[in-house]
Amino acid sequence: MPVIVCECKVGIEASVKAELASEFTKAIREIILSPLDLISVVFHESTSENTYRSGEPTSETLLFCHIRDGRSDGAILSLAKKVSLIWSTSTGQPEDEVEVLVTQYPAKFVVRGGERLPEAPRV
Repeated sequence: MPVIVCECKVGIEASVKAELASEFTKAIREIILSPLDLISVVFHESTSENTYRSGEPTSETLLFCHIRDGRSDGAILSLAKKVSLIWSTSTGQPEDEVEVLVTQYPAKFVVRGGERLPEAPRV
């Protein structure tokens, strides 16, 4: 953890996904100081008939950032804004078609490799 899950339209090229994963990883390291070996990025692609907004099909993107608890509101907002900008810059999709949600989890409920993760760095 952190994990960024990208719910996006089908057809984003592998090279763009690699760029996004790299840029997201850099942003997470810089903003919330997460160890590199804990950062994951996952892409879930779907067609517009599987994604709706206001009851209508859409190709908007939802980016879910799952992080350990303990970061400041400022750090969380900075991360959300940076993730939105990275997505828009890398894909060409306007930021008004991108929604970023950051969810925090207590470290005591996060296990990786069979071991509970330590508390997150305070930033």
